[in-house]
This record gives sequence, C-alpha cells and structure tokens, in this order.
Amino acid sequence: MSCRIITAVLAILVWTASSRAENFDVRQFLTANCTSCHGEDAQEGNVRLDTLQLGSASPNELEIWKRVVTALENGEMPPPEETQPSAASVKSAVDPIIASVARPAASLGPATRRLNRKEYQHTVCDLLGIDVPLADLLPEDGDAQGFDKAAAGLSISSVLLEQYLEAANVAFDATIRRIKPLPAETRRIELMEVKENIDSADKSKGGTLAAEGSFVKFTPGWPPARIDPAHPIENGHYRCRVALWPYQAGERTLSVSLYVGSLFGATTHKFIGVYDVTGTADKPRIIEFTTAMEAGDTIHILPQIWPEHVTWRDKHELRPGIAIAWAETYGPLDQSFPSEAQKGLFGDGKGINLVEHESIYMRHRRGVKSCKVESDNPEADIERIVADFVPRAFRRPVDAATVQAYVDLALNCHRSGQSFEDSVRTGVTAVLCSPQFLLVERSEQVDDYDIASKLSYFLWSTAPDQELLDLAAQGKLHDHALLRAQVERMIADPRIERFVADFTGQWLDLDDIEFTTPDAKLYPEFDFLLQQGMVEETRRFFREVLEQDLSVTNFVDADWTILNERLARHYGIEGVRGNEEYRKVSLPNDCIRGGVLTQASVLKVTANGTSTSPVTRGVWVLENLLGTPSPPPPPGVPAVEPDIRGATNIHDQLALHRKDAACASCHRRIDPIGFALEKFDVIGGERQWYRSLGEGTKLPGKVSYKMGQDLQTAGTMPDGQEFADFVQFRELLSDKRPQIARAIAAKLLVYSSGRPVTFADREQVEKIVQKTEQKDYGLKSMIEAIVESDLFLSAPKPKS
Repeated sequence: MSCRIITAVLAILVWTASSRAENFDVRQFLTANCTSCHGEDAQEGNVRLDTLQLGSASPNELEIWKRVVTALENGEMPPPEETQPSAASVKSAVDPIIASVARPAASLGPATRRLNRKEYQHTVCDLLGIDVPLADLLPEDGDAQGFDKAAAGLSISSVLLEQYLEAANVAFDATIRRIKPLPAETRRIELMEVKENIDSADKSKGGTLAAEGSFVKFTPGWPPARIDPAHPIENGHYRCRVALWPYQAGERTLSVSLYVGSLFGATTHKFIGVYDVTGTADKPRIIEFTTAMEAGDTIHILPQIWPEHVTWRDKHELRPGIAIAWAETYGPLDQSFPSEAQKGLFGDGKGINLVEHESIYMRHRRGVKSCKVESDNPEADIERIVADFVPRAFRRPVDAATVQAYVDLALNCHRSGQSFEDSVRTGVTAVLCSPQFLLVERSEQVDDYDIASKLSYFLWSTAPDQELLDLAAQGKLHDHALLRAQVERMIADPRIERFVADFTGQWLDLDDIEFTTPDAKLYPEFDFLLQQGMVEETRRFFREVLEQDLSVTNFVDADWTILNERLARHYGIEGVRGNEEYRKVSLPNDCIRGGVLTQASVLKVTANGTSTSPVTRGVWVLENLLGTPSPPPPPGVPAVEPDIRGATNIHDQLALHRKDAACASCHRRIDPIGFALEKFDVIGGERQWYRSLGEGTKLPGKVSYKMGQDLQTAGTMPDGQEFADFVQFRELLSDKRPQIARAIAAKLLVYSSGRPVTFADREQVEKIVQKTEQKDYGLKSMIEAIVESDLFLSAPKPKS
C-alpha cells in the first residue's frame, strides 16, 4: 500500500472518529473535567490538554492521549476530591479518543524479525533430528516491551552471522556419528565399593557415613557421591538407574535432586528432576531415567532435606540423610550407524557411505578410526541433498533459482577440491545462515506459509510441522475456524511446554528467579527445593488456565493453585505430601493465597534478596497485570531503598518521596499497590512484621534475625478507593476484569506478532478482548482470538 493510500485511509479514520464524536463533545468533556489542571494556566505532570487535537497521532501526542485514557478509565483523574463525571460520560469521551488515534492493521505490514536464540536451537534441532545446546553459542537477544520475540530487539549483524555460522557447523557435525558405537552394556557400581566413598565415610567428610552397605549424604555439598565405574565411556543416550533409601527420616519427606554432567569443572549440569526418597535398605527406591550423556559424565545425587538440615549439634531428632546403594548406566541405546540424523540429511540410499578416515585415540578401544561421509556419485548427491534441504529449512516452496544458488555453492566447493562431506556442509550451513531461514514473516504480503510459521513460533518456538505446511499449501490458514482447530491441536501437543516456559519466563519474569539469592541470615529457610517449587507452581498454574480455558482473571485471584509438599508447607497449607508430584489444591477459605500475586516465584523476582520495595512491586503490577506502565523516574531522583537495619519505615520514606512534585503523580499509582504486597517477604512468605538485622526484638531459639517494625499494608487507590490489607486490595483489583484481560491480551500480542503494541492498537486489542468476554476471558479463547486478528495476520489476504 502506497504512502498516499495510507494517508487517505488515516484521514478517513480521523473523519470517522470525529463524526462518532458529534453526539459527545470530547473537547467539552476535557474542559469541564481536566483543563483546570492541564490547561493554559497549569500543566501538572507536564501535560496540557486544551491545545491537544482529537486525531493527533505523533508519538508524543499519542503518549499523552494514552495517559488521558488510562487516567480516566482508572478513575485517577479528576482527583477523588473533585466532582466525578459519570461512568457513561467517561466512556463516551474515551471511545472517540481511542478511535481517533487507531491505526488500521492493514497499514502495518509484516513484522519481519530473526529467530531468537531458543527458536534457532529448536528449529535447527527439529530440522536435523539432533539434540545440541546451540543457544549457548549465540549472544543474548535484545527485548522490546518485555519479550525477546519483537523485531526491534532482533537485528542481524556481521558478528552475529559469524556466530550463526559456528552454531550451524556444530549442528552439522552432530548429525554424523563418526565411530561405530560399542554394543549396549550395563555399567554398575555399589557405592561403598568405591575408594573415594569409603575414604569420605571413614573420615566423615561433609558428615558422610556408611550404613547397611550404602553411602549416606546429608547435604548437597562436598564431597560428591562417586560412581566412577558407572560412567559412560562413549557419548550416547543412556538409561540410568539409582537406588536410594531414606536414612533416619522420621516423619520427614526426604527428596533428592538429580543432575547429569561432568564430575569436575562444569559450571552447569543438566537438571533431571526432584524425586522423593522412599523404601528401605533391603528394598530401596530405584529411580530410572533416560538422557544423553558424554563419555565420563556422572549422575550428581544431591540430597534436598527440609525443614533445615539437622546437624550433629541438634539433639531433638536423629539427623536425616539420603542413603545411596548403587547406580548404573545402560547404553548407548542409540545403536544406529549411520545415525538417524545422518540418514535424514544425506539419505539412506545406496552410494552414501561412512568410510574410515583417520585414526583416533580412545583409552578403552584400540585401532579406532573416525569416519567421514562419502558418495559414489558426489555431484548428483550434493544437488539432491541441498535441493531437498532448502525448502524444508525455508518452511515454504522455493523457486528453482534460489535453490540452484545454494546447490551451485556446494558444487563449486566440491569442484575446487573439497570433500563430498565438506561440500554438503557448505551448502547446509549457508542455508542455516541465510535470511530466508533466519527471518520470520519475510514476505511483503503475509501469506499462508507466513501464518503457519507465525503460529508455530508463537506456540511451539519452532518451524511449522507437516500438517501446518500442508494447510498452507492448500491456502486454508486464513480460515478462522481452521485456525482455532489448529490452536486446539497445538496446545494439546507436548511442544506447548516451550510456550508455557518461555511466556511465563518473560511475562512474569520467572527467567530472573536465580538473579538474587536471599540473605542467609534473614531467610535461612530458603533452599533449592523451595525455589524449584516456586517456578513449577507458576508454570503449572499457567498451563492449567491455558488447557482448561479458564479466565485470565485467575492470574489475579483464584481459589486453587498447584503445589508440592515443600511449597504447601511454605504457604501454611496442610495435607500435601511429597515433593516429586504436584497436584491441584483447593485453597481454604481463610487462605490468603490465590493468583500469581501470591505465588512465591513472582514475589521473589520482585524483591532483591534482602528486602522488598513497594515501588518495585507496584511498578510490576501496573506493567504486567494492568497494562498501565509508569514512566521511568526523572533523572537525578534517588531510588527509595528499604532499610533492613530496621531503623526507618518504608511508608515514611515514600511519603517524603511523594512530596517531590516530579514524583507524586506516578507514586500515587505505584505505592498503594506496593503497600498491599508488603504482606509478603522476599521469598513469598506471609508476614506480620519485617525481619531485621539491626534494631528490633530478639526472638527465641536459634534465629539469626530480629523482629523489626510492623507492616503497614493499607492504602488508597488513585480513584479514592481505600483498602486495609492485601485481601481488600485484591478484591479491588479483581473488579478490573476488562483491564486485566486487555493487559494480558497485549502481552500475548507482542509475544506472538513480533511487533510492539501501542496505544494506536488499542481498538484492535479491544476487539480481541470483547471476543473473549462471552467465554469469561478464557486464556485459550484469547489466543484463538489473537490468531484470528488482523494484528496477528498483519493484513487481509488479497483477493485473487
């Protein structure tokens, strides 16, 4: 669409909006209610409305109109002490403002962006049939409006292309198995037959000991449980088994976390899971799992014992520990030679051969030679392999000229003396670094193949599967009923876990869960088991809302959640046993929990490890649940830091802060929300008073902190509504159902469409919210409405 046509459309839109306003004079409304504080004589907050024109859509004017609409809808303006306009007159003023600045979705064009790190890894691994952590080879992605899927944060540079080339080479190598695997075998060890474990137990290193032929550990710390004879001696997939039993458990539930990785040197290991330890010395629990392992990798067995580890100084109970009887690995399970990934890329027909190439040293095998891929008819096979790979990688049919360019690149390499394998490598890695592979929604006019990719990267973070591509080939993906059916299918697929983890990780900041470690003196009860439960609760809660199409208002208030024992005890909820399994729990009537605002994960990521800040949490709620973010503080204004020494009160500090005129307007919105959330500490525990390391009342027993000042959780919302505590605040928040739905819809739109959502898109967002209203703002229904919207589809498909 030309600039001339766009200008004409916008002019028609402004005229239409003005005609809508004929029955209600927006200017008269602003004069009667707003311009005494935002007019010629006064411009509070640097906002002047008497000269602002309806239909103005410059970035600065758009931001002012957004602030006006937000203030009116939330009852923030006029101030509570002034005469308030009726809800009907506010709506009659807001609707024409929104319509006057709205931009038509057809004018947006494609939101072309590159794949982010996770999408690149999923796409390449799914395409080639490999399992390699390619994302670690790429730099961190930029973000826009809180997500790493927006075009503004995903540019391409020459340096980045070099890193993509490195990742592509790693991926290509992973498709080829260079040596024939050994026959699968079991490697097993009784732990008390290992010299290092015997020495640790004899010398009580880390408190370890031997009991009934097992090695007993009490903490996750040093020394490790050594299982060296069970280590795999070659790379591959292995079935692992560990036999454990609880030592002196008493009434406790003992658990263990398992990881796989190198014994020494690695800073990160692959997390397998948390398991409850049951059984006896005679009949231990046998935990079994299958995973990829490299030669020499070990299983890390880390006790997770709560409440707090009992030490030898304590006399009230015997010290509980994890007894490890034996461990074994069986494999490699993947015996295919050539590998299945190689067959998928090179083909499995005659003429493609694995040929011994050069001798390599292996401690446990002699005379081993590494293999390379060769062909009896190299040029024909190069053309076949590359020509087949290009459309699969590009996620659409590709014209012959484009395919031939990559074929010629690989053929020229072979003709210049490169081996068959390296020539194929050149063609494949060039494809994996090309704009057609790296970019999403790259067509000038969005077509069905673009929609297939948008939908797949939205919900699966990978390329579309064959069903989506077949529908695209048939031109059916503009059909709304079919799109809804595909959303249903994709949500039921295991790959939806990628969306659940990625969206909650960014929207609710769960990706930041490890950025702070709670102060050990203030919060000695914090441990890994609790943090792991925090993240699982929120992800599983989100998944339940999604799969059952529950209302998004559950994110603000719900009478249920999903817990294991560790987290249930943290919340003071009885009747939940076991840390391995999570279950949906109906919350007692007198329980303060319910919704993400009471979930420990969110409360932890909105604190700094030592103290909570009403400002931080207030800003978080405005941004993530209400969709009304506050602007950054004016330059030169210092942050308000809570005092963990217990000498000053955060309410008093913020009251002084609000006396600054530059701060008052925003803090009227921020502080009340933050005050209500002071009910919860930095690890999401419910509290009545602050913990202090300085002034305060000494507590009985072995407690490293003191009882500090009492909480003050009362507040007054900008519209004048008062609340005494968090429960009353949440009730006020729950009344904002359309606003909450609008905020979450906007977040999903940014994540799914790859473009920022601005106030100019408010009309389009409103259509999505209204579509889901009849289904109580169900999350699945909201996603279906989004993929049917013009903002997702970018523009209607042109008529043939």
